[in-house]
Amino acid sequence: MENTIITISREYGSGGREIGEKLAKRLGIEFYDSEIITLLAKESGLSEETIRSWSEKDVSPLVYGLNAARGIVPIPDKIFGARQSVLNSIADKGSCIIVGSCGDYILRERDNLKTFFIYAPKEFRVKRCEEVYGDDLNTYPDLIRQKDEERKTYYNHFTSFKFGDYKNYDACFNSSTVGIDKIVDLIAFMVENG
Repeated sequence: MENTIITISREYGSGGREIGEKLAKRLGIEFYDSEIITLLAKESGLSEETIRSWSEKDVSPLVYGLNAARGIVPIPDKIFGARQSVLNSIADKGSCIIVGSCGDYILRERDNLKTFFIYAPKEFRVKRCEEVYGDDLNTYPDLIRQKDEERKTYYNHFTSFKFGDYKNYDACFNSSTVGIDKIVDLIAFMVENG
């Protein structure tokens, strides 16, 4: 397989991470998801805890205005700048799979990029979050909506794309109807056959 960069964007609980992990094993290439946090911390000089707490957060226009007046770069902007550097460094090393991190947007100018979006109905994601991640959605009933909103707001703020818009991806898959393993098969087929 030629040097191919695969990005997987996803709704919370839809299985994007699992798909990425299985696909990386199948294709024999590197996989990046939470590992990016450590790389971002090194690049930005911020702690991993700070990166985690701000990685999908937006800053209000008021805070931007106050920071700009003082010549301060807001933490989300600093993280996004580091994210651009880190993802390009990862992509320069060779074939890999990157989950999230606005990878589809940041690496959009590369000819060797394949982009995918994973989604599913809320009921499927609720069940999956409880079974796979152990999320207690009785205690946190808005967790899925909140996570999706954070991802969408962050993505839409830092990119000129719209989160989840099918036009920005090579393919979009509903994991509740297609299934995790079948999506892995389909993406592998698409990547291996051009």
